[in-house]
Formats: sequence, C-alpha cells, structure tokens
Amino acid sequence: MAVQKKEAEVENAEEQKAETAQKRNGAYFVSPHPDGGWQVKKANAQKALKKFKTKAEAEAYAKQVASNQGTTVVRQKKDGKIQKKR
Repeated sequence: MAVQKKEAEVENAEEQKAETAQKRNGAYFVSPHPDGGWQVKKANAQKALKKFKTKAEAEAYAKQVASNQGTTVVRQKKDGKIQKKR
C-alpha cells in the first residue's frame, strides 16, 4: 500500500512539473470542455481557441497550431490529469 502511494505521489509531482514547464513555454492544451466535447486552449488562457466534438479532432487542430507556433501540445484525460506522451 505504501509503495502505491509513493508511486502516485511521484507521478503527480512529475505531472505538475511537466505542466508548469509547458505553461511557461506557451504550450497548447487539449482538455475536456465544461459543456461537453473537447477544447484547445493556449497555456494560461481564459478562453478556448476552439471547441470540438471529439478528442481526435482537438488533437489534430492543436498539433497544427503548435507546429505553426513552434511549441508543444499537452493532452489531458477526461478527468483532467495530464496524459503521458506517446
């Protein structure tokens, strides 16, 4: 039980560290939209750039925009946690 807790703490710390670094670099986030569907937001932005029905559509758009801006894409799961890079 203690090992699982330690692993979870390490994973959370790594996620927070990655998210902080990405926000400083102006990354684009693919995340669940509060009204349903998925959204693409620039780090630290109040509003979404665009809303999509599917995560795949949002990821494709985010990759295109990030490529044009020379930055990266951070994907989130439905629960809001950072999804590991492929």
